[in-house]
Amino acid sequence: MRHRLTFPQCIELLDSALADVEPRLTEAEMPALRDLVLANNELVMLEMERRGTDPLAPSTHYKA
Repeated sequence: MRHRLTFPQCIELLDSALADVEPRLTEAEMPALRDLVLANNELVMLEMERRGTDPLAPSTHYKA
């Protein structure tokens, strides 16, 4: 993969996807979504660590 996402870009995309799906879920589906978000967060953090990226460091690529 030639294009690599920065940590802030990854979070922005995940937030956007969550905002899209969340209103369509029932109350009963929310716990499963929470589990998915937490598992995904763990994978993102591991990938950023593998890349040698400090996810908490300021990025010049992200514009809030």
